[in-house]
Amino acid sequence: MKHRDYFDVLIISDDPESADMIQALMINECLGTFFQNGSAKLYFHSGLREQMDIKLKELLQNQNIQWGWETQASEDWHLSWQDHFKPVVIDNKLAVIPHWENDYPVEFTIKIKPGMAFGTGHHESTWLMLRQIRKYLQPGMSVLDLGTGSGILSIAAKKLGAGNIDSVELDPECEANFYENLELNGIKEGIQFHNGNVLNWHQLNYDLILANLNQTVFQELIPNFKGIKSIIIMSGILGSDYNEISEICSTNRLTISKQVLRGEWICIIINPQ
Repeated sequence: MKHRDYFDVLIISDDPESADMIQALMINECLGTFFQNGSAKLYFHSGLREQMDIKLKELLQNQNIQWGWETQASEDWHLSWQDHFKPVVIDNKLAVIPHWENDYPVEFTIKIKPGMAFGTGHHESTWLMLRQIRKYLQPGMSVLDLGTGSGILSIAAKKLGAGNIDSVELDPECEANFYENLELNGIKEGIQFHNGNVLNWHQLNYDLILANLNQTVFQELIPNFKGIKSIIIMSGILGSDYNEISEICSTNRLTISKQVLRGEWICIIINPQ
């Protein structure tokens, strides 16, 4: 099989909190997490298993966490998602539904087809981001979506009335799925995909910036936000890491106006000074 035809899947049994921690620590390599029957499955592009094992042994050397690996064909992953991808209700006006569903009893629906890009609304950090977009987005706002993945946050912003949106993603494998999801949602213009590193995106003159990333990236990214006049919504941060992120924001004269916790994950909002 070609490398892109299958995933290496890390399996952690009966310990979802550990799975969240590992995903946060290995966010640059982990494509996404899928919970099933009490176990967590963390997906990686094939060919990384040996490298990830070394990293896991370093990260978990003082913890009693057991893990194993399996190989899963990409087409089998899609079939698995069809069995388990249920609508995700964000609030009484917004829901994320699988692409084979026709409707849901809310004002706005986001149709997502799981592809090589992960992002379906099931993870707490994505749910938090969508909930805060509903609260802070005003019609016509320009939006920057850093780490767009499947495009779920960009699609939500556009459906809720955003103006032009730039969506930045490091993984080129995401682009086809990104535009497929735009088409599923009837979006033909106003959103542009950019393949590149979010740390190298220095044009930050937007009304609203969305960043569902991780602590490691935020350590380098937050200083770029110093002095900008945007509302910033950030998640992908474990609650236990909040103090560190708060300190980085304070050092760069960024004021956290709100923090929202869901499960082990936190979302923070920075308002312009």
